[in-house]
Amino acid sequence: MAHLHNAVVVASAVASAAVADSTRDVELAHRAAALLVRLKPCLDPEKVVHELLRQQRVEKLSRESRNLNHWSEHAPKFLALIVRQARLDRLRRYQEAEAFYKARHREIVRFARVIIGDSAAAEIVASDTYRELLEGAASIPGFFTALVCNARDYMKGEVYRREKFVPQDEAFTASFGSADVEGAEAEVPSFEPISQRLDDQDPLEILLAREEKEERKRMLKNAKQDPRWRFFKRKKWAQPLLGNVPN
Repeated sequence: MAHLHNAVVVASAVASAAVADSTRDVELAHRAAALLVRLKPCLDPEKVVHELLRQQRVEKLSRESRNLNHWSEHAPKFLALIVRQARLDRLRRYQEAEAFYKARHREIVRFARVIIGDSAAAEIVASDTYRELLEGAASIPGFFTALVCNARDYMKGEVYRREKFVPQDEAFTASFGSADVEGAEAEVPSFEPISQRLDDQDPLEILLAREEKEERKRMLKNAKQDPRWRFFKRKKWAQPLLGNVPN
């Protein structure tokens, strides 16, 4: 009876240790996945967690087959190695993307301009595709395919904006250009110039302008933390977009 009791205790302890290890593996996988998604934003966090758990199971079985224990000490080192490799991959991706974009920038913009028909829009689409290349959402072999897709999305957006928003002069003409009574002469109202005095301005417009200014400051602050900031500052075509922004 004593032997049976000892066996039950040992089995219970082993099961509790397995559950603890499993819970800790999931926690470590979530922490590592958060770092990996920051290095490569195009990744799906849930898929990254599942993949890390799978790699942990494979590594754990491999260690057990070699009679190696202390998995709780090895697991953080194993995941740290994966994150370290991802950082090296991101650095290599940045270097390759920058060299590619610098060497073929004119060709890229010319290609986008042929599709869109506008130089400024071509620069925007080229920059968006370059950002996807840096983030890992696009690859160098598939860069021009991604450029075509982004150009088409840009043109679809322009068509939607033109259909959605009516120019202000046309809106006023449509509203006041017809007579209220049949046979009566239509009266077109005259609009005075907008006053520049702060008291005469719409509070909502003031608030929106202030929020837009703060948003621009925040975006510029985030942009300066990006490794591409120095590269864009050196480009002449980026100066109109950046404005008088200090280094």
